[in-house]
Amino acid sequence: MNTVTSMQNDVRGLIRAVTEVQKIPFTWPAPPTAASVRDIGRGTCAGKHALLREELELLGFPTSRLMVIGLLVPDLWPDLRAASGGMLEVHECLTVETTWVGPLLVDVTWHPAALRAGLSGTLEWDGLSDMVCAVAPVASYAVSDDEFRAQKELLRARLYSPEQRADRDHVLAEIADRASRFQ
Repeated sequence: MNTVTSMQNDVRGLIRAVTEVQKIPFTWPAPPTAASVRDIGRGTCAGKHALLREELELLGFPTSRLMVIGLLVPDLWPDLRAASGGMLEVHECLTVETTWVGPLLVDVTWHPAALRAGLSGTLEWDGLSDMVCAVAPVASYAVSDDEFRAQKELLRARLYSPEQRADRDHVLAEIADRASRFQ
């Protein structure tokens, strides 16, 4: 197999894996694990990206988890955005290393029907460019795997109080419910 054909196969494999995980609906709450997504057929941003990470690493793609800070509520729901008071979220997505264009931002949070309804993301991804992040990035952090969850919780504690965290969880559940209505 020549180098061009090999690269084309790699791109197609990457796109196929991303597309399959992206089809899985978003839910909240749920454990942030690939196993949870497999078990319930739905996942949080963390769970869906954990599953995608496993799939991509089986295909030979090095991946890194990425924390992105952005507004919790998408523009699509101004009523929820107003109710949340502009609260920020610590979102998870991936950086995928490729041999053809270097690192790519990959975000499969929203399923295709939710993207078509107006949530932020990328449909029909080409495997050659960054995907659109589910939240408009205000800041981002790369953290070692060993400390990722602990660092994410410290960052959340910096962004909001325990009371605000409860409000955030309620808003996320409403976002998941609304997103699940898009078929």
